[in-house]
Amino acid sequence: MSSFSKSTEFQATNAVNSLIKRILPGMQKIAVHNKDKKKSKFKQKGSTAQFIDRNLKERVELNEKNVFLSKKRERKVRKQENKSKRAHNEKLEQQARLQLLVKHQAEGTLTDTECDYLSKLTKRNVLNAKAWDLDEDDEDESIELQRYILEKLSESQKDSRSLNRRKRVKLFKEEIKEKANTSLERKYPGLTPGLAPVGLSDEESSDDE
Repeated sequence: MSSFSKSTEFQATNAVNSLIKRILPGMQKIAVHNKDKKKSKFKQKGSTAQFIDRNLKERVELNEKNVFLSKKRERKVRKQENKSKRAHNEKLEQQARLQLLVKHQAEGTLTDTECDYLSKLTKRNVLNAKAWDLDEDDEDESIELQRYILEKLSESQKDSRSLNRRKRVKLFKEEIKEKANTSLERKYPGLTPGLAPVGLSDEESSDDE
């Protein structure tokens, strides 16, 4: 509605109210701009509905975002857990293989392939321990593995030396025993090995007399 129409309506309403006041004193006056008030109330109701609708949409979007972030965090945690589990299993497998290699080395049954693998593994871990691009966890794991290999190799070498020493002592005792038996057989033919001659001293004393 234009300002001219509003002014005309206002003047007409005042004229009618003046006439009513003269003819019918005490009668309620006609309200001015009644339609505009209704429109204002309608607009206010519309604004409230739009505000509620907008808030609901924002809440739904926020919930969807929270669900997405929660699922993303869960995927990240599962990925890290799987990575740690794989690393742990690989470490156990490597330790089991190393134990088998050390056992074969102690027994002297290492194959050429196992010897090459053990040598390359030792060199690789030594180089990795000295590399600058290793993070702290990898460096600690590499040093631990290197120490484990060296300790096992040292233990196997000690066991091997101890075994060789026992073999040499046993062989030495067998040689002494064999030489003693050979000496007795030469001196007393037909004598059973390990048995001392019975009455040997008496016969020798009677011969001397």
